[in-house]
Amino acid sequence: MPEQPFQSAPAPQQIIRSGESVTGGPIHFIGKDMWVKLAGGGLPGSITVMEDVTPPHHGPPLHAHPFEEWFYILEGSFLFELAGVPFSVAVGDFVHAPSNQPHVFQNTSDKDARMLVIAKPGGLENYFAELAERAMNDPANVAALPDQARLLDLRKEIGARYGVVLLGPPIAART
Repeated sequence: MPEQPFQSAPAPQQIIRSGESVTGGPIHFIGKDMWVKLAGGGLPGSITVMEDVTPPHHGPPLHAHPFEEWFYILEGSFLFELAGVPFSVAVGDFVHAPSNQPHVFQNTSDKDARMLVIAKPGGLENYFAELAERAMNDPANVAALPDQARLLDLRKEIGARYGVVLLGPPIAART
């Protein structure tokens, strides 16, 4: 029997293109967009991968959670703080926030900045989706959006279900 040149069957491939999300669209929350590229769903051993588009001078409150998080900077620059130590990062830099380590970041650019956010175990997309749903679609919460205290209460309430503990204000609120 003559040898056949090696031919592999084409592997099934799923491509999530730029501007696409496995959730059908971005998660919109307080002027921020998160595009879910891989949804972990909270299963053991899973990961979540999201493209985060952060507006200028925007960032979350100081927080900690029982899952690990990695940040790969795609565009712009950020000020990060891990366990009380501040440092600047730019395109191509990679940051690791170990589980339960307090951390915070802020886009220091004058335009939208982008980063890839990876969480293990997965499920972080569920936290952001619930936060967006409650903050943007509940009429009582939409009316209260300018009320930062109400928004903080909402973040604490939803965060408790996902192990996200708020420990302090965003970087921008400290100055």
